[in-house]
Amino acid sequence: IMGAIELLIAAPWLILAPLNFIKVLINKPSPMAHHFVAKRSEECQKDCEIARMWATMFWSLQFILSLSLVLEQKPRWMFICAKLFVGSILLYNFNNGVVKLPIAMAGGFELISALVLAALPASNKVKPE
Repeated sequence: IMGAIELLIAAPWLILAPLNFIKVLINKPSPMAHHFVAKRSEECQKDCEIARMWATMFWSLQFILSLSLVLEQKPRWMFICAKLFVGSILLYNFNNGVVKLPIAMAGGFELISALVLAALPASNKVKPE
């Protein structure tokens, strides 16, 4: 069951990260963006190269950390820390009007995921030496 928990926690990032990475690279706004971010935030990323650079780094890191969790690569604590920071930043930005409620809910999911991962032992699959 432990491997299933890690997969459930990592799955959103394994799907969303590559899609958003490509979206940022081609610099096209998402047709759904108005549901998730304030209009000024959407326009800011479109018009700012440094914002797109940071976005591509963020999406890359989320994908790599999620993949390493699913593949049971160490260190697991890096994934827990990333979830804590990402969740906190998403909630902070919701509080400041940068992102909307669905993103704040994702922030809450990130914080809960970090706590679950910290509280539960890593799965005990046998890995080849």
